[in-house]
Amino acid sequence: MTFEKIAKLCEKHGFLRRVAHARLEMFKMGPTGALLQENLHTEWFNNIVIGKDVQVFHCGDDFRETFDFAKATCLGIPPFGVSRVTPKKLRVQEQLEQSGFEKYFDEGQIYECWVFVPPKDVTQFFHQWQRERKIWWRRFSSSPGRYVLTDIRNEGAQNVEILAKYPWGDQLVESLSVVSEIEGLTNEQLQIQEGKKSVQSQCVVSRISSSTMLLNTVCDAYDEPMFQDKERPLLRFHRKLAPYKISFSVPSGVMSVTNELKDLAIYLCRQLRKSHISCLYLPSSYKNTLDSQWRQYDQLGVPYNVLLNANTLKNGIVLLRSRDTTLKEQVHVADLPSYVEKLYENY
Repeated sequence: MTFEKIAKLCEKHGFLRRVAHARLEMFKMGPTGALLQENLHTEWFNNIVIGKDVQVFHCGDDFRETFDFAKATCLGIPPFGVSRVTPKKLRVQEQLEQSGFEKYFDEGQIYECWVFVPPKDVTQFFHQWQRERKIWWRRFSSSPGRYVLTDIRNEGAQNVEILAKYPWGDQLVESLSVVSEIEGLTNEQLQIQEGKKSVQSQCVVSRISSSTMLLNTVCDAYDEPMFQDKERPLLRFHRKLAPYKISFSVPSGVMSVTNELKDLAIYLCRQLRKSHISCLYLPSSYKNTLDSQWRQYDQLGVPYNVLLNANTLKNGIVLLRSRDTTLKEQVHVADLPSYVEKLYENY
C-alpha cells in the first residue's frame, strides 16, 4: 500500500481530482468525494452535537453569541459545549508549511468543539474525551488498531493528538487540548457556577480538518485482497460512510430480458431512495461483464450489490452480494427495500 496508489484509485472514481501546481501536489474534492464528505460531516455532527451526554449548541455564524446563549440556557452550570464548522483557506506558503494530509488541500473546513467544565473536573473529563474520540475513529475503521493517542504535552496548555498509522508515516487526524483562554471571550464571560461560587471555566477543545478526515477515510478503507492470484484493490468503507450504499448489476443477454431487468432496477432504486438509501444505478453497466461491474463497485466502496438476472423475472429472487465477503444471498424483490433498510439501521 502506498499513498500514490490510493490517490490514483481515488482520481479514477471521482473521490479526488489532481490539480496542477508548480510547487505543490494538490487535490480538489470530486463528486464521489463530496458524498463521502457529507456522510462524514453527518456522523461527526451526530456524535458531537446530538450524541453526547454534554449539551452542545451548534454555532451559526457568531461564536460569542452562541456561547452566551449556551451559558444562559444552562444557567451558567457546566458542562456545556459549543461546536462550529468554519472555512479554511491556505496561501501557498502556508500550505508548504503543512504536514500530513493537510498539505494536499488549500481549502476546506475546520470542525471544532469546545466543552466548558469546572477546573476540578477538567482532568477527568479530558481523559474521558480522549477515549471517546479515539473510539469514534475506530468505529468506522477497517483497521481499528491504526488509531493511537500521543502522550500529553504541556506547551502552555495540555495537548494530545489522535494519529493514524500508515506505511508511509503517522498522520494527524484530530487534536485535543485544554485551554483556559478563548479568543473573543472575556474572563468575565468564562465565569461559571461551581456549587455556590463562581469560577473561571476550563475548556476541552477538539479540532478536525475536513480534508484530513476525507483523505484519512479513503486511506483507511483501502485494501488489496488477492483475487485469482492477483491483488484487487478496493475500498472497505463502513456502511454508514459509503457514498453509495447499494449498486445494481444486470448481466448482458437477450435485449428484451435486459430491458425488463433495467426497468426493475429503476423501480427498486426508487423504492430504496425513498428510505434515504443512496443508490448507484448505471443503465449502461450491462455492457460490461459482471466481474467488471463488481470490480468498479468494490473500488467505489459500495457495500452491497443487487444482481438481477433472468431468474428474477421468473421467481422474483435477486442476489444481494457483499463487497467484503463476495458472498451472495437470496432476497425476494418485495422484501429487498425493508431488508436493506435494516442493514443500515445500526452500526
